[in-house]
Amino acid sequence: MPPDERPIAEDAYDALSGTYGAHEDGAYCADLEFPAMTELVPDVDGKRILDAGCGCGRYAEWLLDRGAEVVAVDASEGMVERAAKRVGDRAEVRRADMEASLDFANDDEFDGVVCGLSLHYAEDWRRVFAEFARVLRPRGFLAFSTHHPLDDYVVFEDVNYFDVEREHMTWSVSGESVDVPFYRRPLSEIVNPLVETGFRLDELVEPTPTEGFAEKKPESYEKRLRRPTFLCARATRR
Repeated sequence: MPPDERPIAEDAYDALSGTYGAHEDGAYCADLEFPAMTELVPDVDGKRILDAGCGCGRYAEWLLDRGAEVVAVDASEGMVERAAKRVGDRAEVRRADMEASLDFANDDEFDGVVCGLSLHYAEDWRRVFAEFARVLRPRGFLAFSTHHPLDDYVVFEDVNYFDVEREHMTWSVSGESVDVPFYRRPLSEIVNPLVETGFRLDELVEPTPTEGFAEKKPESYEKRLRRPTFLCARATRR
């Protein structure tokens, strides 16, 4: 695939895949985003669930432990390898680019889609949500988390809140910096693509940190109690 057509964060996550477990266990994931997301997911026992943008398999494992049949996909080969090792033969894990096609021939294939902290790597959410709607059965659920628009607006200077713009974060891997590109967007470009592609928004959550966050990152706890970091949502395919 030509470089300008590849998922923007594929190379970054290939580089991060070997050490992502530590990030997953960190305060922002384990004690802020993950508790809020898992509260949004309905009963999945006996349901067929797609983990879209699965990373190294955190949600896939959680869903499997609750009785779901899971298919997990990610654009990063490194992350797919880590996820497959984590869940073994309990789930099907494969490469797929959410912004292109999920490579499922059949419509109405899943009872639910879980997409944790992956959507901000896609520029066109209407295309992604339309593909989720295609593979979901009627009244199937979508639960997702992403960067909060307010937090991105505060962090990046001289930006227009109303634009969808490519930005980047810098993470450290074994002492080396890795640029992780993503797209920031206003709230309207989160909600409108969702309802325009056939979903009903059921619940919107702006999670606050748990006490575990305070223990791991006491210097950030008070700020994150006052300023949102992530946005989590559950929707239903109409």
